[in-house]
Amino acid sequence: MLLQATDLTVNFGTHQVLSGVNLRITNQSRIGLIGVNGAGKSTLLKCLTQEMIPQQGSVTISPHVHIQCLTQNPELTATNTLKEELYGVFTEIIAFKEEEAEILNKLENLSGEEFDEAILRLGFLQERLEHLDVGRIDEKIGRMITGLGFTLEELDRPVGKFSGGWQMRINLAKVLLQEADVILMDEPTNHLDMAACEWLEDFLKNYPKGILVVSHDRRFLDEVVTEIAELERGELTMYSANYTQYLEQREANRERQAAAAERQRKSLEEQRAFVDRFRASATKSTQAKSREKQLAKIEIIEAPKGELKKLFFKFPFPNPSGREVLKISNLAKAFGDHKLFSKVNADIEWSKEEPQRIFILGENGCGKTTLFKILMGLETPTEGSISFEERVILGYYAQHQLQILDPEKTVLETLEEAMPPTQRGEIRSILGRFLFSNDQVFKKVGLISGGEKGRLAMAKLMVTGPNTLLLDEPTNHLDMPSQEAVENALSSYEGTAICISHDRYFINNHATQIWEFNNGRMIVFKGCYADYLKKRKALIEESRLKAEKENAKSSSTVNEEQIPAGLQHIQERKQSKDEQKRLKNLEKNLKNLEAQKENLVKELANPDTAKDFVALEKLTKELETIETKIAETSNEWEGLAEKVEI
Repeated sequence: MLLQATDLTVNFGTHQVLSGVNLRITNQSRIGLIGVNGAGKSTLLKCLTQEMIPQQGSVTISPHVHIQCLTQNPELTATNTLKEELYGVFTEIIAFKEEEAEILNKLENLSGEEFDEAILRLGFLQERLEHLDVGRIDEKIGRMITGLGFTLEELDRPVGKFSGGWQMRINLAKVLLQEADVILMDEPTNHLDMAACEWLEDFLKNYPKGILVVSHDRRFLDEVVTEIAELERGELTMYSANYTQYLEQREANRERQAAAAERQRKSLEEQRAFVDRFRASATKSTQAKSREKQLAKIEIIEAPKGELKKLFFKFPFPNPSGREVLKISNLAKAFGDHKLFSKVNADIEWSKEEPQRIFILGENGCGKTTLFKILMGLETPTEGSISFEERVILGYYAQHQLQILDPEKTVLETLEEAMPPTQRGEIRSILGRFLFSNDQVFKKVGLISGGEKGRLAMAKLMVTGPNTLLLDEPTNHLDMPSQEAVENALSSYEGTAICISHDRYFINNHATQIWEFNNGRMIVFKGCYADYLKKRKALIEESRLKAEKENAKSSSTVNEEQIPAGLQHIQERKQSKDEQKRLKNLEKNLKNLEAQKENLVKELANPDTAKDFVALEKLTKELETIETKIAETSNEWEGLAEKVEI
């Protein structure tokens, strides 16, 4: 046992947040802590780190156990470089290295017993540094930052120059580098793209110590955890399961408990009826009294508590769009000299039997939201065109809700303005379905939480009755029941939906098409997410080759149709000689590239190189570049050789 919470009870005024909570974390623990927003998850984390003292119960931490907690409020030094910030977590190593340097500096001035003591201390320090694996710090840092999406060149960049999202990644790296006995994590996948999420999953699955993670990322919980701790109404219930298994177990448990409670209720009614009937009987009063005593000792099986009030809604579909919903042709967007994307082509067709669910993927900043703004008419493309079928009615859900919500208006006023004239009682009824009750409807939008803004924006979207939805991260900031409500609404929706999302669970359950931005181009795949992942590498390579071919074609300055007829024969002879010359140059280049590859392979095999992660990373990238050039040059040589022979 590394950490144990026993009978934790926390009250805020008359509101009980935690009620007799028990939790145990061992080296084998992979626990996912879940619950609706406001259930008390953050309070429990504060108790486990002893930042908060419960009114009742205790937290026991075993001796010498090191605990690290990832919070949503990173404490970073803006003037430090990324490397300095990450090196700063190795406090014990830094202290030993400083003491080692100090002893070495004064060693030549020591003699006798002082010299002997200094040598002994130096030996101890070097032994401890070796035990702490000081020689692999650079490698650990390198692997950590590249896994989380940084480049090695960014190690010298000041922390203050990174955006808020990237600073969250720095904070995550600092926590993971310390290799604590227990890691407590609050929403670790926030601000991570898909590649970084997958890297973190692999890291945590292989982590040899205890983990407890608070997360709304259902795919992440499926991949990483082996236990679910559900916090509801202040009580904690443990399940030996990942998230998907938990859903099944929870439903089965509720059904069993309800059935057992009902069986007991009927049995008790029969027993009580017997007691009441024969209590005064001369022949059966003794038996009746005996049964009455037995009834008093029976422990009552409680029926499952009613489900917490959940978000529930459906998107209406009053007017279908036509079959040809959207056509995108050669779309490009640039901001000044920065080309965001180009040559984007895609189309969407609608049918009632198979409404489309398109998910747009790609790294942050690749152009996903810009594409949405172009579709909404909020941005103008640099090149190309888009066309919607004339009956398309668009509905837009923005990732950052204050882009479409007025912070000075109340919740009630916001929905009232989005609807045709409607009685306030009916509007409040709709808001109640989105979990806004009583005085909450009179709160200003600027004062409600991120999750509440998300629910309000979804309510506003619902009442407009669109037949085509543009959803930008619709499950962000929502707790799991609300995420499931959005999914259920989308499942029953008969119109077209185009979604930007990092929620892999959501994507996997609903996608019928995948559009992914990659290096300024867009890959269009008609099929589910699982099939896309199987073919993704091949599709990316195909997109790259297509782009190179188009660039080569566009860079040609000679158009054969413009060559005068009398010069055609001369041009062909000159072209043939040029091709033969080019063929020889390609053969020479291939030999040079193969020689470079051979030298790089030898360097990588050198044991000294293997110890230097930075050098290893650099050589590996060089080798990948050389191999790519060899493949490209070989392809060009083969095509040209065939042409010359003809």
